[in-house]
Amino acid sequence: MEAKKIRDTLKEKALGRLLLRLLSLLYISAVVLRRILYGFGLLKSYKLPVPVICFGNLSSGGTGKTSTVVMAAIELKKKGYRPAILIRGYKRNASGNKLTILSEGEAFSAEEAGDEALMLFKMLRDYEVPVLVASDRYQSGLAALEKFKSDILLMDDGYQFFRLQRDINVALINTAMPFHKDDLLPLGDLRETPSGLDRADAIILSHCEHASEAAIKSIREKIKKITPSADVLESMHSPEIFLNALSKEKVPLSEFQGKSVVTLSGIGDPKSFEDTLVSLKAVPVQIWRYPDHHQFTREELAAIQSTRANMPLITTFKDFARFPPDWAQILEGGVFILSVKIVFSRDGHEQLMKTITSVKHL
Repeated sequence: MEAKKIRDTLKEKALGRLLLRLLSLLYISAVVLRRILYGFGLLKSYKLPVPVICFGNLSSGGTGKTSTVVMAAIELKKKGYRPAILIRGYKRNASGNKLTILSEGEAFSAEEAGDEALMLFKMLRDYEVPVLVASDRYQSGLAALEKFKSDILLMDDGYQFFRLQRDINVALINTAMPFHKDDLLPLGDLRETPSGLDRADAIILSHCEHASEAAIKSIREKIKKITPSADVLESMHSPEIFLNALSKEKVPLSEFQGKSVVTLSGIGDPKSFEDTLVSLKAVPVQIWRYPDHHQFTREELAAIQSTRANMPLITTFKDFARFPPDWAQILEGGVFILSVKIVFSRDGHEQLMKTITSVKHL
């Protein structure tokens, strides 16, 4: 049984909720102790000679940080920088701190890279932005400097990784899953207490398209009490196009208006994905949800195929990266990927890039 199901089952009983709360206390004690050890230098952190921009969050997923990293990497590349992306590679199949490099001409496997790194590589291939995967982002940063002569490093999901010092911290908060209404792991999804936002130079409120103005205002007020000086930006995930997974042809967003569809996702915030399809006037008749980072099996796809009744199946880039290699032999009929882009309110995009490029040695 997956972790979320176990948690939900425990929450149904008073004793289970007490157990989860005790485990949360143990968890936050370990987090605080680790911070203290780094603060006193008992655990060593390292500085690299180029700017390190960290994108992360307080929660365990679903904020849209990877899409934001892609946007920032593309913008930096257009401005003439040589960015590289450092990522841990959650749930990848690689031993120890093995370094996997995703770049043209490099040999790597999807299993060793992990789904998020593979998605980053595919989205940034045309811009020649390398993706380096290792649990130790300091070591992968050194490799980026040596191999690619990178002059700026973007750390994807490194907010709680203190071994590598960073010049700018960007924290993302999903407005549809506000931090001030959540609990610490494993009772909730928070990796640390909200006070951790005081390390952020910029805070991005993501998925604002799924939140009311009152909800956004409430989150802003909570943030300002923690860190009055941080820039608070608002962003939305805006649907861009559908991509035919087999032919790679682009399909207009109007293609599925009024049509019954099947959705398949294994992401941190599946509801936002499904709500986006509904906003495009598609009609999700079957909704298949799996845990975040789930590796889809042939058997699971075959089960979907047996019940989908020739309806088009719509998934995300992140999920498609975790399909088995022979998926096309199993899923007969249309399989489409929803491509989204990050859109900032007002001058948020300019503010973010100004913050990123404000580091003195850039």
